[in-house]
Amino acid sequence: MLALAEAIDIATGKGILTNYNREPLRVLYYNAEDDQDVLNARVSALLTHYQIDQADIVGNLYAVSGITHDDFWLIGGQDGIINETLFAQLETFITNNKIDVVIFDPLQDLSRSPETNEIFRAIGQRIRLMAKNTQTALHLVHHTRKIQQGVTASIDDARGGSALRGTSRFNRILISMSEDEGVKAGIENHRFYFRIADAESNLAPPSASVNQWFEKVSVITPSGQAVGAVTKWQWPDAFDGISKQDASDVRTAIAAMAANPPAQSARSQSWAGYIIAETLNIDPDDEAGKQRIKEMLNYWIKTDVLIVEERPDSRNGRTKKVVIAGPNNPNSVSQG
Repeated sequence: MLALAEAIDIATGKGILTNYNREPLRVLYYNAEDDQDVLNARVSALLTHYQIDQADIVGNLYAVSGITHDDFWLIGGQDGIINETLFAQLETFITNNKIDVVIFDPLQDLSRSPETNEIFRAIGQRIRLMAKNTQTALHLVHHTRKIQQGVTASIDDARGGSALRGTSRFNRILISMSEDEGVKAGIENHRFYFRIADAESNLAPPSASVNQWFEKVSVITPSGQAVGAVTKWQWPDAFDGISKQDASDVRTAIAAMAANPPAQSARSQSWAGYIIAETLNIDPDDEAGKQRIKEMLNYWIKTDVLIVEERPDSRNGRTKKVVIAGPNNPNSVSQG
């Protein structure tokens, strides 16, 4: 779904996913998993959702199903024999139609060989040569192996080993939103959301800016079908609706507790987050609310609205980290 949306974005140049306009390019999107009726319905859903006229993709988007093409395989046999006849036909089609971008979706259905490092190294090198010969950008959609429940997939979990990753200039991985992330984000069904991350940033916190989030939505097409499409989605901003006055009010509330300052730890019964919750009317028992409070507290500590200090703990003779008012008053004139 994302690959097809990106194909339409590239073919129209309208920036439906990138937020910037550019010259339209010609895209060949080849799907080896779904039939042509399904592809046509998905294209229709995306055009409907993003209010794009069909004329805008004519001549620029070739969305082709290959499930009825028995001879469309890139590599075959136990030893990995490249289908040079097909590659010659592809290069001719790409050249004659001035294709700029080729998307193969998914790779597993374009191979008749074992999923080994050697096989994927061979196919990766041959596809890269085709891209070089035709001066096209090439996108491969590839599956990960089955992942144990509760474990976040990484780029190293791609089926068939790491050789294919090594032949690629850039790798991305799609990661489904977990149930726990859904609770923290305050959404009803986490299964409708996923993020895209590169090899280095897939372990970043879900709210981090390196993650691009998407939502799967149902669109009613002009033919009356309900068809899935993808749209950009933003992780909820902890500071939505929060003003400088609100931050100043929290600082004032914390300052009023100077004689017995609240704890930094969320495990403490005197957690500073409870002061934020009371001041800003946020439910700290709600997981999404608690997550939001934590982000606020961390940010205000980082920007010196609040400060963490170590104070003696008379109960156990040790020290504990507490939160006090910092020098940065968000509502002061000097802060603008």
